[in-house]
Amino acid sequence: MKRRDILLVIMLIGIVMIIIAGTRGPEDTPDSHEYEEAFNSIHSLDSSILMEPSFVYISYFLDTLGLGLNALFFIYAFLSIPIRLGAIWKMSKLPLLTLSIYISFYYQLHDLVQIRCAVASALFLYAVYYCAEGKRLIATLFILLGTIFHYSALAGFAIFLFGNKELNIWWQSILYLVIPICFIFYFAGLDITSLIPEQLGGDRFENYRTLKEWGREGFLEGVAAHKNYMILINIVLYYGSLYYHKVLTQNYKYVPILLKILALAFICRLTLDDVSSVLASRLFEYFDIISIFLWTAIIYAFIPVYMGKIATNIVSTGRILFSVFIYTLHLQL
Repeated sequence: MKRRDILLVIMLIGIVMIIIAGTRGPEDTPDSHEYEEAFNSIHSLDSSILMEPSFVYISYFLDTLGLGLNALFFIYAFLSIPIRLGAIWKMSKLPLLTLSIYISFYYQLHDLVQIRCAVASALFLYAVYYCAEGKRLIATLFILLGTIFHYSALAGFAIFLFGNKELNIWWQSILYLVIPICFIFYFAGLDITSLIPEQLGGDRFENYRTLKEWGREGFLEGVAAHKNYMILINIVLYYGSLYYHKVLTQNYKYVPILLKILALAFICRLTLDDVSSVLASRLFEYFDIISIFLWTAIIYAFIPVYMGKIATNIVSTGRILFSVFIYTLHLQL
């Protein structure tokens, strides 16, 4: 297909995605009912304080026009989906393949469930792109813009610890050891955040511990990390990409920074789980969004390459089945 035709297909798919996200009902997906309650109580002082500025102002504006919840869903979809598709178009050599990976899981999780995270994570992809290109000021602006939609976007500043230079032996050693060490923390129930002083945010982590002790996390805590298909299959992706990183980098230059960010995602998910499964999951999902590009890049580890495309599409099929059962049918493992 010509590049122009691929762009047209992506735009048409994007329109369908926006329509689906905007027309769903409050009972169709998890979190939607909570958004309905927040939208209807936006004039409450407590609600305005807890929600991000974007949600408050958009809700006020729609309420002034006499529009309802679906208008809110449409606004967020109009923001998140075009931004993300633009990032995919900018960063991926095979945008349709990357789009299939994105739709297979994160479209349902973010654009149909966590609509505020959807915009923040879409902006994060641009931040990753500009950080990899050495334009950190622009990357900073995208992260700050993301915090208007979800406060967790502040964690995005961690990417400035990384560069996109080819992985040396030290970086390779660190990346190989990250997951085994994190699983030790995970299964041992070690809480490294207890060492953080209260003045540096330790009080926030204490609040998360309290909520978990009170049993307030509920369904939001998601599937346990060691039983989560999405996490386990991404661990396979991580080590496969790390082992073949030289070949992958030759064909896709952003692989080094993507591997470092994916390692950070695992650190958040496995070391913060004992503090709060919700916090651990949200941060993991925020950083793990970059895996859509690694799933595209991994095809170059296969000979011939079309075998890699087949493998990636098989993974997409498994991901969409998993996300349908978990996030659409509300089933738990």
